[in-house]
Amino acid sequence: MTELVIEGGYVIPVIPRKTIIRDGAVVIEGDRIAFVGKRDEARRRFPSAEVIKAHRHVIIPGLINAHDHLFQSILRNIGIDMELVSWLRTSIHPTLASFTDEDFYVAAKWGLVENIKSGVTTIIENHYGPRGYDAVAKALMESGLRTVLARGIYELNVLLEELKEDPDEALKHTESLVKKYHRGNGGKMMVAVAPMHPYNASKELLLKAKELSDKYGIIYHTHTGESKKDQELVKQLHGKTDVTLLYELGVLGPRYHAVHAVNVSPEEVKYLAKTGSHVIHNPESNMYLGSGVAPVPDYLKEGVNVALGTDGPGSNNNQDMVEAIRFAVLLHRAARTHPSIITAWDALEMATINGARALGLEEQLGSLEVGKKADITVVRLDGPHIAPVHDPLGSIVYCANASDVDTVIVDGKVVMLERKVLTLNEEEVAREAEETALNLLDRARSRFGVKFPFEEFIK
Repeated sequence: MTELVIEGGYVIPVIPRKTIIRDGAVVIEGDRIAFVGKRDEARRRFPSAEVIKAHRHVIIPGLINAHDHLFQSILRNIGIDMELVSWLRTSIHPTLASFTDEDFYVAAKWGLVENIKSGVTTIIENHYGPRGYDAVAKALMESGLRTVLARGIYELNVLLEELKEDPDEALKHTESLVKKYHRGNGGKMMVAVAPMHPYNASKELLLKAKELSDKYGIIYHTHTGESKKDQELVKQLHGKTDVTLLYELGVLGPRYHAVHAVNVSPEEVKYLAKTGSHVIHNPESNMYLGSGVAPVPDYLKEGVNVALGTDGPGSNNNQDMVEAIRFAVLLHRAARTHPSIITAWDALEMATINGARALGLEEQLGSLEVGKKADITVVRLDGPHIAPVHDPLGSIVYCANASDVDTVIVDGKVVMLERKVLTLNEEEVAREAEETALNLLDRARSRFGVKFPFEEFIK
């Protein structure tokens, strides 16, 4: 069996908590972690192993981006300075309706390049609309990442007919994706059911999606309590806010992902805790769209598992998971005027072991422990914005960014080495993305009469 030793300056295994190994190493055998400890011991025990020397680096578990929309990688900044619903209706939906399958494939690859270069080893890709799933799945499999394809469904309250779907047909298609892709790609791919939001769905759709989730044991991944405007819309439709509605319907549970969960009441926090539901925190997107500040300290206090995501690059506007970790700390300190309401350890756990828990894979992923899957991220610590290093955890959380990610390993296979992505041709994908974006916006202008906000200023 092939052995690989990563020799680091430091190792932060995440489990056990508050543990940092100086002059540490991680050894991989096949697709599993065989050793976590000191470099010298790793050399003695595995003398014939291939070695990656990362003595100016820190080795951490692979980052888990628990919510993204990859097609938006070619739609950055087409509708800035708007609240959520207006942004969707005027900018994102008209362009989404203009995509071809090839556009989805190119955009997904470009977004995956960025995720890999941000240290991501697992991503939940929430694609939506009636088209493009096979194209996105192809890109996901080619990337080498561990992936979840969440099948988004719009039924109600959508201005463009092109995005509306018959719920039974959409769920039937979701089931076909489960049969085709779930646990495929060497076990690295999962499928989830994902009504886009309770204000976009009838109660019947929400309940039938739960039935599908229960039937196959798949994740139920839905935007929940994201903005004040969407809570007004859901009350008009259903008479209740999201979490209360979902709790009373019996939809919440250990496979439910409350994506965003910003505008929730103290009672609804308890509903999420009581049902074992997970919250997917997207701090930068919530700030960008002015959606508010999720009560993450309250979730943690009540025992709710909180994972971390970037959201789509149209509402962030990047997919820098290292940056997302930092904002997951700083946002809540500012909101609560408390210097340790969220700690650096809390935020790193959100991006690693908590993400694994949200996937039901905490026994396999999310920490550097012997026997777990070898999903590993290596971050340089010698840049002028980081060095000298006193506390390597602080160096990651408060100093580093995506450009410091050096090496990414998934399932024991090197996906990026010394900033070079090995699974996708970055230069070629960049060229394709630029051409695709320009053509796509032209089609949206022609088809829907769209005038994007930036066009008022660029002559």
